[in-house]
Amino acid sequence: MDFSDDSYTDDDQSMYDDESMGSPSFDDKSKEIKETKTYKVLTKDDILHIQEHDVTLLSTTLTVPRTAAAILLRNYKWNVDDAQEAWFNDEDGVRESVGLLKKPVVELRKSGDSLVCGICFEDYVFNKDFKSTVGFCGHKFCGACLKIYVSVAISKGPGCLFLRCPDLACGAVIGEDMVNLLVSNKDKRKYKEFLFRSYVDLNNNKIKWCPTADCECAIECELGSESYVVNCNCSGSICWHCVEDSHRPVDCVTVGEWILKNNSESENVSWILAFTKPCPNCKVPIEKNSGCMHMSCKPPCNYQFCWICLGSWSNHRSSTCNGYANRRGSEVDRNREQAKEYIMKYVHYYERWAANHKSREKALADLRYIKSDKLEQLEQKHCQTAGQLKFITEAWEQIVECRRVLKWSYVYGYYMPQEASKKKELFEFLQGEAEVALERLHNYAENKLNLYIDGDANTDEFNTEFRKELTNLTRVTGKYFANFLKRVEYSLSEAECGVWQCQSCTYLNEGEHATCIMCHGDLGE
Repeated sequence: MDFSDDSYTDDDQSMYDDESMGSPSFDDKSKEIKETKTYKVLTKDDILHIQEHDVTLLSTTLTVPRTAAAILLRNYKWNVDDAQEAWFNDEDGVRESVGLLKKPVVELRKSGDSLVCGICFEDYVFNKDFKSTVGFCGHKFCGACLKIYVSVAISKGPGCLFLRCPDLACGAVIGEDMVNLLVSNKDKRKYKEFLFRSYVDLNNNKIKWCPTADCECAIECELGSESYVVNCNCSGSICWHCVEDSHRPVDCVTVGEWILKNNSESENVSWILAFTKPCPNCKVPIEKNSGCMHMSCKPPCNYQFCWICLGSWSNHRSSTCNGYANRRGSEVDRNREQAKEYIMKYVHYYERWAANHKSREKALADLRYIKSDKLEQLEQKHCQTAGQLKFITEAWEQIVECRRVLKWSYVYGYYMPQEASKKKELFEFLQGEAEVALERLHNYAENKLNLYIDGDANTDEFNTEFRKELTNLTRVTGKYFANFLKRVEYSLSEAECGVWQCQSCTYLNEGEHATCIMCHGDLGE
C-alpha cells in the first residue's frame, strides 16, 4: 500500500477497518476501559486524607491515642477492620506484638533526677519532655543518644516506622510523637514521607505506586479484577501485575527476561566472544586495535601470534594461514560466528526498542507541554474552546500509546522462534505498516501544530485542513494498531486471524478467498 498520498480515505484502509476486522480502534477501547474501569488513581492528597480518616476512626473506636492508632494500622497494613478485629479478640496480645505498653516496664523518674544513660553510660539529668505519650517503657537514655538512635534509623529508610526501644530486651515501639520531640525538621519530613508512603508500600496487593518518574500517584485496583492495564493521571500506562510500563503485546515474563537481558553482564561475555580472540598461550581475550595481523599479548605473556589463524608468529611464513580447508569446521570459528549472530540480532531489536522508548518519552513530554501551554495559545489565537481543541490532545495520546505498542513489538519479534518463518514474515509486514502510519501521524502533529501557533496560518485553515487531517490520521493510526495487536495476540495464526498474506503483492486476504483479490495469485504463492 502506498502511503505517499497526502490524505487517507476509508477505501485506502479497508483491510484494517473495524467492519472487516471486527476489532475496535484504540479510541473505542479507551471508552470501554473507562466504562468498566475497576481501578482508581489516588493523588498524594487522597492518600493523606485516607490515612487521617483511618487513624481518627481507629483512635476513636479503640479509645487510644492517634499515634497508637497509626502504629496499629501500620502493623495491619492499614486495614482498619483487621486491626479492630485483632484488638477486640486479644488486646494484650496485640499490644505485646506491636510494642504498645499499658504502663512503663521501668519506673519513670521526676524531672531533674540524675540518671545514667543506657547507651553512652554518662550521667544526665532526666527531662520529662522526652517521655512518649504512648507510654514509653521508661528505660533510661539521654536525649543526645536517643536523637542519634532515631536519626540513624530514619536515614536507613522506612524501617524507622517500626523502631523499638534501644534496650535489646525491650519491645516498646517508638512512635511519631517521640520522634518529633527528638529529631531535626529534616528528619521529621523524612519520617512523614515514610509514613505517607507506607499506606501503599504495606498494601501493595491492592495499591501500587505509579512507576513513572516524578509521579506521586498510586493506583488502587479492585481485588479479583482481571484488569491489567491501568492509566495514571500522569498519562502513564502501567501493567498492574508487574508494575512496568504497559507492554502489550508482550507478556510479563517476557518483559522480565528482556529487562534482565538489558542489564545482564552476559551480554558483555557475548561481545567478548564475538569481537575478541583468546591468546593461544595464556587464553586472555584480546581485541584487535592495529592494522596488521601481527599480535602481541600483554606482559608477562608477550606471546606473538597471527590474528587470523592464531598460529605462532615465529614460524607464520611457513604456515597455511590462507587455506580455507585448514579452518573449515573449526569449533572456535563456529562459536565466534554464533556469538556474532546473537549480538547482531540483539542489537537490531534493542536499538529499535530503545529508539521508540525515547520517542515515546519525548511525545509524552510534548503532550504535557501542549496541555499546559500550547492549548492556551491556540485558544487565544484561533478563538477556540478547550472542547474544540480536544482533537489535538487525542492525537498526541494516540502517538504516545502507539509508540508504546511499537516499542514492545520489537521485544515480541526478538523472541519469536526462527522456525516460524511465515508468522515472522507476516508479523514484520504488519509491524512495518503500523510503523509507517505512526510516523505519518507523529510527523504531521509535530510539524503542523507549530505552524498554527507561531506561523501565519489563519483560523479557517486551522478549522478545515488541520483539524480534518489530524483527526483522520489519528483515527486511521488507531485502527492500524488495534488490528496489529489483534494479530499478534492471536499468535498470528492464519486460522485465528482469518487472513493470509499473498506472497506476490503482500496483500492480506480473508481466509475464505482461494486467490488474492488484488493480484489473483493463489494461496501460498
